[in-house]
Amino acid sequence: MIDPASSTFRDFRFITDNNEAKNALQNLHSEIIVGLDTETYWDFSANKSRVSLVQIAPRIGEVLVLDFLTVDGELLRPLIESPEVVMTAHNARFDEGMLIGVGFRPVAFVDTLRLARAALRLPSYSLAGVVAHLFGIELDKSYQKSNWKRRPLTRAQLEYAALDAHITLRVYDELQRILTERGNFDEALRAATLTASNGETRAPGKRQAPQPPPRPLTDDERRAITCLKKWRLEKAFEGNVPAYMICPDRTLEHLVMERPSTIEAFNSIHGLGPSKIARFGEDLLVTLKDAFSA
Repeated sequence: MIDPASSTFRDFRFITDNNEAKNALQNLHSEIIVGLDTETYWDFSANKSRVSLVQIAPRIGEVLVLDFLTVDGELLRPLIESPEVVMTAHNARFDEGMLIGVGFRPVAFVDTLRLARAALRLPSYSLAGVVAHLFGIELDKSYQKSNWKRRPLTRAQLEYAALDAHITLRVYDELQRILTERGNFDEALRAATLTASNGETRAPGKRQAPQPPPRPLTDDERRAITCLKKWRLEKAFEGNVPAYMICPDRTLEHLVMERPSTIEAFNSIHGLGPSKIARFGEDLLVTLKDAFSA
């Protein structure tokens, strides 16, 4: 939890072991959105910045602070490159660039700095400035330029690192609330979602399911779509994310056209990857059956 008086954060786990990292990261694949931050240091011999820590904050539970100097980075690849887990970061282009620099291909980054520019009028859109405005918490940024290469890291450094990832997710939630009330969250989110810095289309990192056939929907299918949209809205509310992050309209159309009756059949549906199938599959089967029997 955050101590507003000191801005420290204690609900985190510092991970230096590969087995512990593998088990902890596996649990995050069911998340819809997480907060992410990195801590870096300057490598004078190579004349470049290098990653020291990667911090990942789920909505519920402890922040994972992974020691990138001891944990095998390949363990992070499935999560970083998953199109199904949105990662929100402040000044996300920097963190994305650092991860690209170590060989990752991030595909689902949302920049809370860009969201803040759309929602607020502030003299500074730094994380500290946005947090002070939204929550009245003064972040201590003195550790930002501390020695992140040195080991062991101090408790204060780790608390600082964990808090940045945690508070970024809270910033996202509050900015979403503000922009949704104004009716322009979807537009702002599109502008805040990073595209490939080189202008190329990002590799999805997962297989592409067949596209739904281009034909008009039947009356029964249109009624089923209405039921599925209600289900999607409930899941979006539970996860505090836009509805299209649960599944886009094209996925709903493909579902009512194909009418899958088993979990395995979802593998052929556009927009449903393994983690979404694991997260929503059973519930979606029941909802789809009920939609056509209504």
